[in-house]
Amino acid sequence: MDNFIDQAIWNTYQVITGIYDFDTLIDHLELRKEEVEDPDDISVMPVFFVPPDEVVCNEDIDEMIAYYEDLECYEECAELLKIKK
Repeated sequence: MDNFIDQAIWNTYQVITGIYDFDTLIDHLELRKEEVEDPDDISVMPVFFVPPDEVVCNEDIDEMIAYYEDLECYEECAELLKIKK
């Protein structure tokens, strides 16, 4: 279950920070899926912490920051703080 959460938060992070737009991320995941040998590899799943059609609120961002703080991923925390309203 944690792997799904990891991937969902990572996918959401990539979209809300502008690394990818939603459509490009989906295309990227589909291309990677072709390269991955394990069909159950979670890293290519299009799962999201915040659904792409919803506006990300400060509470969502705070939860993502807390998640990345636990992992000691402070660069991600800093990027998320920049987009907080």
